[in-house]
Amino acid sequence: MPKLTQTEKAYAALKKAILQGEIEEGVFLSESEMMSRNGIGRTPYREACNRLHHEGLLEIVPRRGYLVPEVTYHSVHDLFEMRLILEGAGAELAAVRADDQDMQDLDRLVNKPLPAREFADMIQANAEFHLRLAKITRNRELVELLTHNLERNEHLMYIELRRSRFRYTELRVMHGRIVDALRSRNPQRAREAVLNDILEAQRATLTLSKNAANPQLDGGGDLTAGSVRRKGRLRISAT
Repeated sequence: MPKLTQTEKAYAALKKAILQGEIEEGVFLSESEMMSRNGIGRTPYREACNRLHHEGLLEIVPRRGYLVPEVTYHSVHDLFEMRLILEGAGAELAAVRADDQDMQDLDRLVNKPLPAREFADMIQANAEFHLRLAKITRNRELVELLTHNLERNEHLMYIELRRSRFRYTELRVMHGRIVDALRSRNPQRAREAVLNDILEAQRATLTLSKNAANPQLDGGGDLTAGSVRRKGRLRISAT
């Protein structure tokens, strides 16, 4: 494995700290502290921060520096809405394009043993499963979009897991249903299995977000299974 450059090292360290909640939301990064903690220079640090800014994980505040933005109810809603659109379509493609090796790989990921409360391992297992599922579509553009979306979603999963009683066994059950649906070669069944998995996570995360922020929505609401139409169009209804 090639050695990481100072910028790559800074980027990886900062991104991990943000996604895993080690750096709290609404906090400005301390340049000196981050440089000292990660053993990096000013230029690699700023290059890494600019990259994270373009990915939406940091905000630039003039004369103040880099800010870790707070996760809002609407930003959570938007991320899950995008997952529903992308992964719903991807599931339909995967149902008709999956081969025996694809199914074996998914079975292995579903049955991979993990500690019940190791958050990092659970989140990694979830991301690996959904990315492997995306790759079955054989569509590189879709895989790239989903990779970015899942990375943004990683932060939400840490928040959800820290505040809930979610267990890896529940994740395994949901993923197992997706594999069973794919094995049936029924695109609609595969789509519904994936959407149910995403909607379950969405309900838990949005409930936490609403309880924390208690926002007043302008005609919006949570997505529900019934709001996702067969042809892939989304209709948002108040709930």
